[in-house]
Amino acid sequence: MTEEIADLVVSSVVGSSGKVGQERGEFLWRLAVSARRPGFALLVAETTVLVGCSFGFPVGPGARSERGLQESVQRLTGCARFLLLTQVVAPQHPQHRDIARRLQQRLLADRHVALGVALLRPADDAGQAAYESWDWRNQGDMVGLPGGGTPCLLTLSRESELRLPGPRRRRKT
Repeated sequence: MTEEIADLVVSSVVGSSGKVGQERGEFLWRLAVSARRPGFALLVAETTVLVGCSFGFPVGPGARSERGLQESVQRLTGCARFLLLTQVVAPQHPQHRDIARRLQQRLLADRHVALGVALLRPADDAGQAAYESWDWRNQGDMVGLPGGGTPCLLTLSRESELRLPGPRRRRKT
């Protein structure tokens, strides 16, 4: 499944960067690092083929490696616990335009958090535009985080009445 997801990532960026091998390698690294985090969650969307994926992990008070991020997000949003979305992939195809938004909302609901957080490079205009098209809000640059660079913080609030597929019930006639 990992290779299929990597293929989806590469196909979604193939025309934009020309660095297919690098994109694939960076994605596989992010997936491996994220998968080691407590509470890691990965969701995929399929029809007859894989059409989207989203993954991340919860961050809250006491998270040692993300303490600076957790404190900064809490100061900005008032929310102490959130889901850090590490990757969202969905083709920009009219038939699949709602897949990324639904995957993100499902992750928030499944992990019982009210806020999703994504960090992007400030120069990633295409990434920021994609996230904003999925109802994310740009909160500005996060200054002072470890690791060099100043990422742009985007947040997504969980929909209060998210309708998730459940067991189908028979209608009485």
